[in-house]
Parts: sequence; structure tokens; C-alpha cells
Amino acid sequence: MSDLFESPIRKYQFIYHFLPHPQHARRARLLSIPAFKAYTAFLVLLLIGLNFVPRIAPGILGYASNITIKDLLHETNQKRGELGLEPLKINPVLSEAAQKKAEHMFQNNYWAHIAPDGTEPWDFILGEGYDYVYAGENLAKNFGTSDDVVDAWYNSSSHRENLLNNHYKEIGFAVVNGVLDGYETTLVVQMFGAPRGEGQTAAIYNEDEILQEVEGKADYSEITAVHPSENQAPSEVLPTIDVAIVSKGLSMVFGSFVIVLLGLDLWYTRKYGIIKLNGSTLAHITFLVMSILSIWFLLKPGSVL
Repeated sequence: MSDLFESPIRKYQFIYHFLPHPQHARRARLLSIPAFKAYTAFLVLLLIGLNFVPRIAPGILGYASNITIKDLLHETNQKRGELGLEPLKINPVLSEAAQKKAEHMFQNNYWAHIAPDGTEPWDFILGEGYDYVYAGENLAKNFGTSDDVVDAWYNSSSHRENLLNNHYKEIGFAVVNGVLDGYETTLVVQMFGAPRGEGQTAAIYNEDEILQEVEGKADYSEITAVHPSENQAPSEVLPTIDVAIVSKGLSMVFGSFVIVLLGLDLWYTRKYGIIKLNGSTLAHITFLVMSILSIWFLLKPGSVL
């Protein structure tokens, strides 16, 4: 055993941050209880920081997106087609109402169907002169792609009812970039309608022309209206720091780090018969894994309303 303890690797004390110590019969320092406390403290500070930064520097953090109205319409009608429902026709009046709703949420810093001042979705629809028999609204924020948005709506029972409601005949969308609660993000507003009377029908509109309209209807300091055309490259929101990438990256780094350390610990322990993993270490590892998962879920982008 003396030769074992005098091997070259043991001449470098820093190696015991990663490997168990054969003479002191203790685990790697990076798997010790103080180390796990440090990891936990770091994760807590990170979460606090990601919630505090938007208050002092709005727009630094955010969620990058690549969403188009054309894809939203296609994905919505695809879901309806799978169940034999008629496709919805794009309506520019409903799209304008959706645009106004998105801008109103950014201007008044809220995320809800009903605004703090009591404004309801129907106020925006009626305000654009759309007289309806049936109407509905779906909202989404912090998503990266059109597929993710529609899938999230479809996986929510209340939003799915709107997507698959056979009473609706027309639909409008708005995809608007801006800063909400300090985070750079993209709001998606989907408005449904069934016009009152035979004179107001989707047939009078040319769908291709509507999808090809590119209008910057809002020019606010932190708001950019997005009406992508069929041939236009999708618009992207590019915050300084993408929270989704940060959360996923940290989760993967911490997870891989712990797995590698644990693998080294088990391999070195078995090879030299130094120590065995006990319940206390397992408990701390479990706690750290839960902390990593909390980062993933707390910072996970994408929510619907």
C-alpha cells in the first residue's frame, strides 16, 4: 500500500478535489458537504440575480424567439384538420385587434386576458369594428418557435377548446416583441371570431395578401410589431442574455459536473478499496439534483394564458 500512496498522482494535492483521499478515507472535496452547501448557495444567488437584473436593467435578460404568423396559422389549422374541422380564415381586422391587445399589455406591463384597467379582449375586437357572434382569445409568451406556441395551446384544455371550437370561422394573430416585467420577450395573441351577418365573411379577404403584409404599426422604445410575410425571413428577438439558454446550459453543466465527479469517486473507490458511498452523500446529491431541476423549471420559457 505504501507504493500505492506514493504514486505520482498523489503528489499533487489538488487532485483530491476530484478524487477520494486514500489515506484520510474521505471523498473528493468537490463531493463534500461544504461543497454541496456552496453549490446550493450559488444556485440560490443565481436565481435571485436572474430575478433582480430585470429590475435595474430591463431588456438585458430575455427569451429569443423565431415565430411567424404564417406558421401559427398553418399549425392551428393543422390541429383542426386532424379532427376534421374546417380551417380558419385569416382576418386582418382580428389581427389588428390582436395587435392592439399585445401593445396594450406591453404599455401597461401586464399579462392577462383582462387588463388592470378592466379592458377585456372583446373591447379590442369591437374597437376595430368586428361585430361577432362568437369570439375567443389565446395568449402566449416566452416561446421560441411557432410549433411550440401552438403545441402549448393544444396541450392546455381551455386553449384547446378555442383551437378546436367549430363555431369560429376566422382568426387573427399578432406577434409583438418588447419588454415585459423587465424581460425581452415575444407576446403572441391569437383571436378567434365568427362574424355576425352574412356580409362580413372571410371570403372577401385574400389570405396571401394578408400574410404578405409587413407593417410596423407600433414604434415604441421597447416594442416592435412583427408582421412577417411569406417570403420574409422570420423576425428574431435577441436579448443580451437568453434566459432559456442560460437555464438549460447551467442545468447541463451542473448535471454533467456532478455525474462526472460521482463516476470518478465510484471508480477510484472500487479500484483502490478506499471508501464506500454512504446515505448522507446520496442525500446531498439528491438535494443538488433537485436544485438543478428547480433552475430548469423556474426559468423554463413558455407560458400560455
